[in-house]
Amino acid sequence: MRTKTRHQPILPALVAVMLVPLGSAHAADRDKEHRLARELQDILSSPELKEALVGVHVRRLSDGRTLFGENADRLFNPASNMKLLTSAAALWYLGSSYRFRTVVRRDAKIAGGVVRGNIYVKGGGDPTLTTESMFGLVNDIALAGVNGVDGNLVIDDQFFDERWEGPGWEQEVGDHTYNAPIGALSVNFNTFEARVVPGERVGGSARLLLWPPVDSLKGEISATTRGPGSRTRLWFGTKRTERDGVLVTVRGTIAQDDTSGRTLRRRIHRPTRFAGEMLRHLLQLRGIKVRGKLVVGPTDFVHTVPVTTRISQPLSEIVSALNKYSNNFMAEMILKTLAAEREGAPGTWAKGSRVLSRFLGEIGVPPDRFVLGNGSGLNDVNRITPAQVTQVLKAMHDRFEVAPEYIASLAVAGSSGTIHGRFGDSPAASRLRAKTGSLTGVSALSGYVATRNNEVLAFSVMMNDYPGRARSMWDIQDQIGIALARVESLDAVAKGQSGAVGSGR
Repeated sequence: MRTKTRHQPILPALVAVMLVPLGSAHAADRDKEHRLARELQDILSSPELKEALVGVHVRRLSDGRTLFGENADRLFNPASNMKLLTSAAALWYLGSSYRFRTVVRRDAKIAGGVVRGNIYVKGGGDPTLTTESMFGLVNDIALAGVNGVDGNLVIDDQFFDERWEGPGWEQEVGDHTYNAPIGALSVNFNTFEARVVPGERVGGSARLLLWPPVDSLKGEISATTRGPGSRTRLWFGTKRTERDGVLVTVRGTIAQDDTSGRTLRRRIHRPTRFAGEMLRHLLQLRGIKVRGKLVVGPTDFVHTVPVTTRISQPLSEIVSALNKYSNNFMAEMILKTLAAEREGAPGTWAKGSRVLSRFLGEIGVPPDRFVLGNGSGLNDVNRITPAQVTQVLKAMHDRFEVAPEYIASLAVAGSSGTIHGRFGDSPAASRLRAKTGSLTGVSALSGYVATRNNEVLAFSVMMNDYPGRARSMWDIQDQIGIALARVESLDAVAKGQSGAVGSGR
């Protein structure tokens, strides 16, 4: 039997809704607003932050209003949060489909596959060149009909200036990969690999293998091979040699059954020479002998003909790797490329900083309210505010042409990049995308978070001069991210009922 639906009169219900005092709704919204403020203030009252300078800014992206501020307009060392600005400006000015080009040309005369003159390789600032891609370039040279070169291998690095170490590098001691030099033609992030493997017999010397096997890398080993099952104990050292080469020294012991060995990756010092030596070695492996010298100089575009061009992945994919894994080398290569493209070659750190300043001005950040020195955030040269960071995040979110690529470039809470192991199964997991920043005494986390009712917020948390452990700073940042992800509604703030929340110190 079909049941007849009973319709209730709707007019009384509408009247009841209309009779609810507007002040009550506003009061409820203000209560939610103040609960969020109290929760964030409680988090920031942690004893771990007692001696630290902390800045927080939360911005609602639908209207740009500030939801919470604590020292939001004070200047902070942003560490690797600086990459948010560099990648934003690159996408803004160059576009997500921009590609880096490495160009190969040769002198016009060729006989029997042998170039009767020089071959030229011009770097275009590609931060993604590796051994594999360089060999692909060499293979393309061979497939273009070149099987020998009578003259020189000329490396043209004039797309950038000859300053390989930027502002902030002078504060470093050591040969870490995160402060590798920057050159217009660079390979393997301007790092080399040293691997120690056991020798053929117990008591004999271990073996040191260097990649690439080029003249600027030398090795000395005094490590010995011990019996199977023994403990491997090795000490690596590096020393800068004449003409900016590297001497690798190894001492200690390695077990005979430790067949995989031990591997060390360290920076080189002279990018152009290193890339040229790598190219020459790969050309030889491909059967292309260069009879002349390795020379650094300009490409002769008048009397030469094209051989091949290596085209990189689009900038959108490169920026994704940059931000998810916080690659300093990529950031600086992109900054200098941005400088060369916008202000003319050679690209320099000074030009790059001017381009970043121009970008900030275009999105409404007042001039002379920040300090810019490099594009990666390495060491103590940059100063920006949490509110400026969220302004960048909003500008990129609102620019349709690049918003998807920029947002997708950030690490995802609980699943990818530098925050893959953070936030666990909290409300922020998979709903928060952010960029980390870490230096001694500096920690930062900035990005986007979707609230419970799918409002998107931009946030920036910066911590300077903290005396404790970095992990305790991460825990506090995570608590802030989780609190924002739990928010249900902030309509009162969006409508300007109470203005910005927080002390704003």
